Amino acid sequence: MRAFVALDTATEQVAVGVGDVDDPSAVLAERSFAAPRAANEVLLLTVEGLLAEAGLRATDVAAVACGRGPGSFTGVRIAVATAKGMAHGLGVPLVGFGTSDAIAQRASRPGIVGVVTDAMRGEVYPALFEVGHDGRVARLTPDRVATPDEVARGWAARGERMLVTGTGLAKHREVFERVLGDAAEFADERTWVPDGASLVRAAWSSDGDGALRAVVGLSSGAAYAAAHPAVLLPVYTRLSDAEEAERRRAAASREPGSTGVAGPLEGGEAS
Repeated sequence: MRAFVALDTATEQVAVGVGDVDDPSAVLAERSFAAPRAANEVLLLTVEGLLAEAGLRATDVAAVACGRGPGSFTGVRIAVATAKGMAHGLGVPLVGFGTSDAIAQRASRPGIVGVVTDAMRGEVYPALFEVGHDGRVARLTPDRVATPDEVARGWAARGERMLVTGTGLAKHREVFERVLGDAAEFADERTWVPDGASLVRAAWSSDGDGALRAVVGLSSGAAYAAAHPAVLLPVYTRLSDAEEAERRRAAASREPGSTGVAGPLEGGEAS
């Protein structure tokens, strides 16, 4: 058995799934549960327990996949750092997928799916997907951050019925109800976060050179080189509160910023 472990902690949910690198339809084990501010304590223990539940050893893991966000800055970093450590320690490739992609995988019907996860500061991380009648999920828009009203008006302008889901609804559902009206159907709250099975499906649906599909046919050494754990990065659509405070302090003291994140002070863009 050649397995892969998929994990995500970008929301307050710890989600872990175990898939089969030779069978995209297989979910060997999965677990998800709420663990606010405790992901760093329970994530590795959950992975260890799921592997044992599936009758697998660490040496059976042929790849690691993780949710790259966007979401909680600390949560995203916990998932990515843990996944990097696991993949590097095992000498296996590390592949990534969007946390919103994993949420869209839980859609209950074909059609357009709008995912809004809570970005705090009165904003959301929106992304649109299309779910086919065969269950395949295709991403339509890139990750970004915006106000709920801006997102809802943009989606309403498309003139399409859609399923709206995600943790952003906990604070901003009224905005989407008001702007989208009858065009919106709202997902059950239990599906607003990823679960282990949706992580396994999201890992298979991601594309690009470092995707799971791109490395499963390679030798172990070639797969590790093609999706090296050092290469994968989190998805940040803006700076964290701490990073913005650091930039303000640097600007006030006329000292160069040094936050480790490429942004306007370094000639880059604050994504």
